[in-house]
Amino acid sequence: MSVSIELGLIILLAVYVLLAIAIGLKRGWRYLRRSPDERVGKEYYLSNERITLTFAGFSLTALALLLGMKSDGLVTPSTILVFFSTAFAVLVLSFVLVRLRFLNLLLYLSDVLLNLGLLSIGCGFLAFFASVFSLYDGSTVSFIVLVIILSVASIVNYFFFDRYTEKWRHGDEQK
Repeated sequence: MSVSIELGLIILLAVYVLLAIAIGLKRGWRYLRRSPDERVGKEYYLSNERITLTFAGFSLTALALLLGMKSDGLVTPSTILVFFSTAFAVLVLSFVLVRLRFLNLLLYLSDVLLNLGLLSIGCGFLAFFASVFSLYDGSTVSFIVLVIILSVASIVNYFFFDRYTEKWRHGDEQK
């Protein structure tokens, strides 16, 4: 049963990335082409750099903890480690894209990777708790709810990408 949950979560991550990129580029392509350089909102992205590195460190710590538990025989080797490795890799890549903020497209992809990293951390904990406890345990159910809310909220955010970027940009320019 645990393997099917992990496979479902891997499929969720793959579908999430494809949907986020497709929706964001379709809805926000006009904005990304019209204003290719980031002129405002640098404070937001400087804060985003710190956030991505903090989450990358957290995923690396969780990965080390799970590797330690694996060597003690508490957790069987599985794709749980793949989720935390993926989270670490995409969060570091998100940080790199924020540092290379000469195109708004890179900033958008950085946001997608940040949310993918958060979703990978949630999927990793969900797969861990599902393999250690039952599927109906309180901690497993709470991570199921977290993964669902994070997926839906960020996809809705990407769907309204063109609207909120225009409003956010004009708000920054008036200050």
